[in-house]
Amino acid sequence: MCKRILGVGLLVILVSSCSVWKKTIRFLGISKAQIENNYTLSEVDQLIQTGLAYKGVPYRTGGIDRKGMDCSGLLFRIYSDQNFQIPRLSKDQAQFGLPISIQEAQVGDWIFFATNQSKVINHSGIISQIKSANEVYFLHSSTSKGVREDNLYTKYWLGSYVKMIRPFKN
Repeated sequence: MCKRILGVGLLVILVSSCSVWKKTIRFLGISKAQIENNYTLSEVDQLIQTGLAYKGVPYRTGGIDRKGMDCSGLLFRIYSDQNFQIPRLSKDQAQFGLPISIQEAQVGDWIFFATNQSKVINHSGIISQIKSANEVYFLHSSTSKGVREDNLYTKYWLGSYVKMIRPFKN
C-alpha cells in the first residue's frame, strides 16, 4: 500500500493535466475514497474565513481585488491569499479536482454552474457552510450583488448546477 501511495504521489508531481490525472487514477484502480482531501480542516477554515472577508465586494469581470471580482477571480484570490496556486478561469477550475456528488459536499469543495441557459460552465463558488441536507451555502461573486453566500438548494441554483469537485492542493 505504501508503494502505491508513493507511486501516486510521484505521478501527481509528474502529471500536469487534470484529465491525465483522472485517467491515471482510473488506470491504477484507486477510488475517490482512497485519496484524502489534502487540505487540513484548519486550512479549509482559513480559506473560508478569507473568502467571507470579501463579502460585499462588487462584481467586476476579470477582477481579483477589493475593487471588484468575478466568481473565478474570487476563488483565485481566496487561494492566492493563503499561498495556494489554482487556475484562474472557471473552466480550468472545474477540472482542478476530483468530481463528487452533491451528497458528498464538504466545506471547501468547489461548485460550478451554467447560468442563464448557458451550455457551458460560466459560474463558480466554494462551499462555505453546511447547515443541513437542504441548506448548503456557497460563497461566490454574483453579477448583480457582488460577493455573497447563497443556498444551493434554491430553484435557481439547483436548476443551474453542473458539478462539484474536491480541489487538488498544490
